[in-house]
This record gives sequence, C-alpha cells and structure tokens, in this order.
Amino acid sequence: MNGYFQLEIKNDGTYINVVAPTNGDNRASYQDVTTYLMCLNIGDFDRAGLNQFMKEPEEGEAEENNEEEVKSFKLCPKLDYEPSGVMIIDSSIDQMQGIAKFYPPSVGGKEITESDIKATINLEKIRYGIKEEVIQDYLENPKYNTEYIIAEGEPVVMGENGYIEYFFETQKDLAPTLKEDGTVDYRNLNIITEVNEGDILARLHQAVEGKAGIDIYGKKMLPPKVKREKLSFGNNITLSEDQTEIYSDVVGHVALVQGKVFVSNVYQVPANVDNSTGNIEFSGSVDIKGNVNSGFSVKADGDIVIGGVVEGAELYAKGKIIIAGGVHGMSKAVIKADQSITGKFFENAEVIAGESVNADTIIHSQVSAGLEIRVMGEKGFITGGHIRAGKRVVTKTLGSTMGASTEVEVGVDPTKKKRLKELQDNIKQFETERGKMEPTLTGVGEKVVRKEIELPEDKLAFLKNIALAYKDLKAKMDTAQKEADELQEEIDECDGAFVEVSGFAYPGVKVYIGGCSKTLTDKRASCKIKYDRGDVVISQ
Repeated sequence: MNGYFQLEIKNDGTYINVVAPTNGDNRASYQDVTTYLMCLNIGDFDRAGLNQFMKEPEEGEAEENNEEEVKSFKLCPKLDYEPSGVMIIDSSIDQMQGIAKFYPPSVGGKEITESDIKATINLEKIRYGIKEEVIQDYLENPKYNTEYIIAEGEPVVMGENGYIEYFFETQKDLAPTLKEDGTVDYRNLNIITEVNEGDILARLHQAVEGKAGIDIYGKKMLPPKVKREKLSFGNNITLSEDQTEIYSDVVGHVALVQGKVFVSNVYQVPANVDNSTGNIEFSGSVDIKGNVNSGFSVKADGDIVIGGVVEGAELYAKGKIIIAGGVHGMSKAVIKADQSITGKFFENAEVIAGESVNADTIIHSQVSAGLEIRVMGEKGFITGGHIRAGKRVVTKTLGSTMGASTEVEVGVDPTKKKRLKELQDNIKQFETERGKMEPTLTGVGEKVVRKEIELPEDKLAFLKNIALAYKDLKAKMDTAQKEADELQEEIDECDGAFVEVSGFAYPGVKVYIGGCSKTLTDKRASCKIKYDRGDVVISQ
C-alpha cells in the first residue's frame, strides 16, 4: 500500500503524521502534501521544514527509519476545525481519464462519503464514464494517496480509407534497353498489357467509417473523414452486381490512365497514317505499323506506338508515346504525352512529356520533360534547341563543334529557397513566442479552469488575451508550416537537379539551374553540371 499522511490537531498546533508505505510501494511526497493543503486552503505553514521532513532517507538511514512506521511534523498553528476526508481529481492530457486520489480526514475528522465524492465529480464538471464500481471499491476498501481511475471516456475509433486493388500491371518501365553493340532497342518495349475475356481487372475495397468518441467532460470527438474510392472505367468492361469488381468483356489491352481503367482491342493501323486513314482519335491505345505523314494527327486516351517515322505531324497521348523510327519534325511536329516519350531521334520538333524523354539524338528541337531527358544511344548527342527537365538531363554529347545555340534547363528558382528560409525563421520565432505563453496557460490557466485559484478581473482579462494571442499564433504557424512544407518538397526535387555529359560538352552551350546560368567557354569531357551555393558549377 502507498504511504500517506494525516493531519492531527493538537493543543500546540497542527501536526502531519506520515505513514510509511508497505510492500515497497510509493512514499507520500512533498508535492502530495502541498497539493492536499492547497485544497484545504492552508497556505501558512513551514514549507522548508516540511520539504526537509518529507525527503526520502539516505541509503544508510533506510534500515533505521523503516522501524518507525509513522513520523510526525508540526506543520502550522492549531486549526479551529477538523478537516474531513478529501478527494482530488486530475484529468489525463487527452481528457479521457479522471484520476482521483483520496486523503484521510484529520484524526477525529469525518471520512469522505459517497455523496461527497459525487459532489466533487460534479464540481469538476465530469459528465461521462463515471465508474460507480470504483467509487464503491474505495468506500469498501479505502487506499489513501493511491490513484483511482474514477471516470473514463470513450476513445475515437479510426476508420479505414477505401482503396482499389488492381489485378494488372498499372505501370510499365518503358525505358529502352541498350544493346551490346551500343545501339538502343526501341522496338521490343513490351508496351501491351494483354487481358482475356472474363478476367478480373480491379476490386474496390469500401471505406470503413470510424466511430466518434467522447471525453470525460462530455465533449464529442469525431474521427477523421475516411477517403472513399470509386471504380472508374471505360467501355468493354462489366461491373459486378455488388459494384465492387470489374471484369473485361474482350480480349485486348488494359491500361490505367489518370485513375480510369480502359480495355480496348488496340486500334491498329497496318501501314501509314495518311490520306487513306485520315486523322485518328481513339479512346484506347493506337498501334501504327508504318509512318505518320506530315499534316496528320493521332490522339489516344491510352498509348501511341509507331513502327516508322513521324514527319510534321501531331501526336497526343494520355499515356506513353513510342516512335521506333524517330521524328523529322520540319518545325511543325508536336509530340505530347502525359507520361513518357521514346524515339530514335527528334529533329526540328516540339516534344513535351509529363515524365521522361528517351532518344538517341535530339537536333534543333524544343524538348520538355517533367522528370528527365536521356540521350544515350550509339551517337547520343543533343545539338541546338532548348532542352528542359525538372530533375536531370543525361547525354553523351552536348552542343557541337559548330557552336549551335543549345540551351539546357533543369531545377527550380532559388528565390524559393530564400522564401523557405524566411518561413523557417518565422516558425522559429513563433515557437519562441509560444514557449513564453505556454507556462502561463498550462500553469495558472489550468488552475483557473479547475477553480483551484481565483484571479482578479484585470488578471483574468490578461490571461484571456494571452489565450487569444496563443490561438492566433498557432494559426499563423500552421499557415507558415504548410507553405514551408510545399516549398521544401519542390526544392528537394530541385536540389538534386543536374546535367550529366559522359562524352563532350562544347563551348556555347548555356545551362540554367535554379534560376542561375552558365555558358560553357571551353570544351569539357565527362562532366556533371549542377547547382551549388548560388552558382552553376561544373565538375569532372
């Protein structure tokens, strides 16, 4: 049993009798005593003497002191009443538990009753989860200075987000393979994902709602909203009766494009796209065995695969584009894909890929990729035009001996880094200001809430102003942190941006990284160009 203490009123003053613990349990502490005395509004007592009296014995004194089960200390002048038994309740940080400690009445005083206990609970405004059995347990078998969980809330039950399980390969690695002879294989890219009639394509796992909780003060706490998913699909697909599974109706090609499942028989053009076919627009993927002649367009909700060459034509795909023979753009070709674009070569063309561009050569073209551009075939050179990639450009040769105007751009504007530093400094300042407010709010503020102390009107108004300022500061911190996180994510992607040349980079090439630029003035071999400390640097 824990150690405890009891007041005793004598003619010459008020004494505190401290009872030692048994079975190695906890001793009564100075904090226990002062908390109890505060509850009784006894503030005029010998604090230094009490503190010294309540200290644990040194190791050498332990055996001697164990023989004395009760020690007494004169606390203060004689009280004019006999204090009754007391219950002090504290709540857990999350306000899900009410933790009570009971203290005995003074010698000759009145023991706490069930009605006293319930009145104290009511005074503390505890409204939910009151444990009657715990109250009865104490009344029948009282243990002083011992924690009792006298009230307990109902915790929030977290829900589960819905999700879709796919039964086919949703992402294929279409980067071309480098053969032993140094050439790049653009033909065997395995772009088609075959599916048979009746095959299951996807299964929807429904979201599971969470359950609201309630704390001991009766405050309802809602669980976070769950994310719901929905099966999205095109033609040639059947939805199950319970609307949780989809199946293919045909033998063909399956693809996931922007969250939507498509199944098609892959529209095939056995020869060229020309006057005999006209422009092509298809809801699935398109497989063209021949060329795409100048002046025509091909649009696909899936992928586009071309076995020949593309002239001054336009290609648009929500998936990927593969051009085995390359592009003679004639300054008219536009090749655009939401994912990757792969071709033998690109000449006088505009090429825009959401992810990556792979080629053997790029000549006088405007090429843009959200992630990377790789030009690593047998020749592997970039000459002329403007090349732009979000992360990296990798090539064998950059520029030419003829000095063709060649510009390469990677990375993000460094002014965003400056803004991030400002935000980080602001957040640190906010944290410092918050740290100054918290002791007042958690110390004095909580005592006011628990009605342990009363403040004059002016000080109470001051405390409320601090609470409002704290709330406003937290809102500013949250806004700054959100912007900082978004900038950090963008800058992290930019910090690794680089241009890598495994062969030669020629004079006249201009490289832009993160808002800075450098023009090469001499021939460089096997170099890496990157952003470092506010400048574009070249290393071997």
